[in-house]
Formats: sequence, structure tokens, C-alpha cells
Amino acid sequence: MDAFLRFHRFARPVIVVGSMSLTAYVFHVVGIRILGIEELPGSPVHVLLAFIVAVTVLATLWSRSFRRGLLEWLMAKATKPAELIR
Repeated sequence: MDAFLRFHRFARPVIVVGSMSLTAYVFHVVGIRILGIEELPGSPVHVLLAFIVAVTVLATLWSRSFRRGLLEWLMAKATKPAELIR
């Protein structure tokens, strides 16, 4: 996207979700459990679209205050001691 700066603004939500993909994935799994739709043979299109919109909006809002997703930040903190091992 760096080569196409005009399109960067439109791609920003996708970039943001990609930068916190672990958090987005876990959000999706928890949402499925909370809604009780894990036993459906396939998610209806409206459920899929609702998840896409929700994760995109939440990730965009989160990125305004933080550089990484919550779980990405926790993983970085948890693996920080590994940098000291040679």
C-alpha cells in the first residue's frame, strides 16, 4: 500500500485488523461461543458480515490508542524473557 498512498486510507481498516489478527481471531471464537452458534452447519451471511463489521470497527477504534492488539501485546510481554536467552 505504500506505493499507492491514495488507496491507503481505504485499506487502513484491513491493515489494522491484520496487525491484531490473534485478537480478532479470539474475538471471533469467543463471539461464536457467546452467541451459541457453534453447532450451526454454516454461519448465515448476516452473522459473518456482523463479525466482519464488529472486528473492523473495534480494531480501528483500538488502534487509535494502542499500537498492537491486546493479545499481541500480551504475547510480546510473555515472550520478552526469551530475548535474554542465547
